[in-house]
Amino acid sequence: MEFISGLKVFFLILLTGSIAYINYFVSYNPTLIKAMYSVVILLIAYVISIFIDNIIKKQIKETRERYSIRKAVSTVISIVVFGAILGVWLQETTTLVVAFGLLSAGIAIALQDLLRNVAGGLIIFITKPFSAGDRIQVDNDLGDVIDLKIFYTTIMEIREWVDGDQYSGRIFQIPNSFILNKTVKNYTRDFSFIWDEITIMLTYESNYKKAQEIIKRITHEITVSYEEKAKKELEDLGEKYFINQADVEENIYTKITDNWIDLHVRYVVDPRKRRLVRHLLSEKILEEMLPRKDMKIASATFEIVGFPPVKLER
Repeated sequence: MEFISGLKVFFLILLTGSIAYINYFVSYNPTLIKAMYSVVILLIAYVISIFIDNIIKKQIKETRERYSIRKAVSTVISIVVFGAILGVWLQETTTLVVAFGLLSAGIAIALQDLLRNVAGGLIIFITKPFSAGDRIQVDNDLGDVIDLKIFYTTIMEIREWVDGDQYSGRIFQIPNSFILNKTVKNYTRDFSFIWDEITIMLTYESNYKKAQEIIKRITHEITVSYEEKAKKELEDLGEKYFINQADVEENIYTKITDNWIDLHVRYVVDPRKRRLVRHLLSEKILEEMLPRKDMKIASATFEIVGFPPVKLER
């Protein structure tokens, strides 16, 4: 294969030399000279295209990225060749300026998506709004960043049909242009914890004060390791950003509703352990509260206690 490519290049160089030799004899004809120059430009562009194509095949293994780069290079070479040939046939300075202006506009229009992706990739690499391993959300797309390239960001998806912050198994790619006009929500940058809540509903006959003590104790036992690390990270975060020091200890907030008492339990947790911690909290709370007679978990059901009197007439 390399021998055949080398043979092609040799014949192209030979042909180019022949054209230059012919040009020596036809120098009295300006139109023929311009035609010869145009052919030389096309041949040089062809040689450059083969050379770059071989480099792309050797250096880039990913099919999608290789296709995108080859298409971009082909488009650029075509536009440059068109501009060069235009410059050969149009000698006036003003005309050349207009021609190259149109050429630049054509490149920008033809490659606008590619250029936006490259610009987005450079912004990501320079400003680092997220890195490989971070958990991010862009619009409704949520997952862990597993790879960063100049054109695309690759993400391992979570949620979707999975009822929790766990992998769905799908891997998707987002063009890097999203960084220019979309909000990126980072779950793990600078502060690697999030606050989560669960709600326990109790009937009004329940001993809600005792329930608060039980729930708070269980929550502390499960999340204490996260609290210590989160407190340290928040202190470090205060050196970098102007933020108020938030409470990382577990808290319970009570709310009165028409039908029951809501106990909202707030705690800090690793985003990747969110579902596991919810599971552990729910199990422990149920184990301690269900056997007790002074506590009853409420539910959105209706109890029929009687009917109004009915009078039948014939």
